[in-house]
Amino acid sequence: MTDEQLAGIAKALAHPARVRIVRLLAAQSECRGHDVFAGLPLAQSTISQHLRVLKSAGVISAHAVGTSMVYCLSKPVLEEFLNALGGIASDAAICDPGQGDDR
Repeated sequence: MTDEQLAGIAKALAHPARVRIVRLLAAQSECRGHDVFAGLPLAQSTISQHLRVLKSAGVISAHAVGTSMVYCLSKPVLEEFLNALGGIASDAAICDPGQGDDR
């Protein structure tokens, strides 16, 4: 995963409402749009914007079923994001706050 992709997903997940949407979608294999709207105490237009951000980052996907949109998580994208963060954490140098600058 490139730094740009990692940053894009992190930015998409950097809002509590979008995290709530991800949690909502994680609880089921797919979710109709009206169920997402019913699951959050936000205006439909606000939720739609959050869904667009998540979709643009590749965190979720959507497809039409009849007149409804159905959303689901892109699990491979989230797993790759998690692995990239885990790689950063495992490669990180250990910081000893007690050995820092004594200003």
